[in-house]
Amino acid sequence: MNMSLVSLMLLQLEDHKVEALFPTLLFSAKITDKKYLEDLRKKILQMTKDSSKGTQIGDIAWISHDNMHEMEEFQDLHDLLLRESVQIFKYYSIVCDSVYLTSMWANVGYKPEYCHQNHIHPNSMFSGVLHVDIPPNANGTQFGDPRPAARVFDPDVGKMAAHNSGLVQPQTESGMLYMFPSYLPHGVQPSYKSFGKKNQRITVSFNSMMTGKMTTRTAPLTLK
Repeated sequence: MNMSLVSLMLLQLEDHKVEALFPTLLFSAKITDKKYLEDLRKKILQMTKDSSKGTQIGDIAWISHDNMHEMEEFQDLHDLLLRESVQIFKYYSIVCDSVYLTSMWANVGYKPEYCHQNHIHPNSMFSGVLHVDIPPNANGTQFGDPRPAARVFDPDVGKMAAHNSGLVQPQTESGMLYMFPSYLPHGVQPSYKSFGKKNQRITVSFNSMMTGKMTTRTAPLTLK
């Protein structure tokens, strides 16, 4: 046998590495104070009785207006989510003057048919969803691949995982907070089993933005 061919057959690669290039990060944390979550749940359900504070969608769901961050009774939640938002801006090393919440609203699903197609949140940098109450059989938040070109080929895989899937739905329970870039598609899939008597799927969504100047790779832009 040709010696060069033998050498080629014996040739091995070493120092294998896998690096994530241009990743979309999903941040998570959890509120473990059950009393706080129950108090928050009661405040939101109380709002559903006031037609001036939201919109009823038949007997399926209720959605509040997006000004909860300005309401005194939710000031503690605003402060908590703002602190988390600031930490994410710092994680990305984003240079800015300040960070603020542009909007915050509650979503209440009464029946398993409640759903929300995957969508993004324009005109904000980071968004989040706090799962206040996730009853039995209710789905958590689902996230979609933000890279359309990545699904041009979609082969079968032996084992589904976050790095080879176009849709990911983390296991979610009451108190879970997810934060992510606002361009990341996300939504809620309907369930096919009852939530149980007097149970509701309750979440709070919000957006965060920055003030400051952007001067990189574009015309100078000042955000106020």
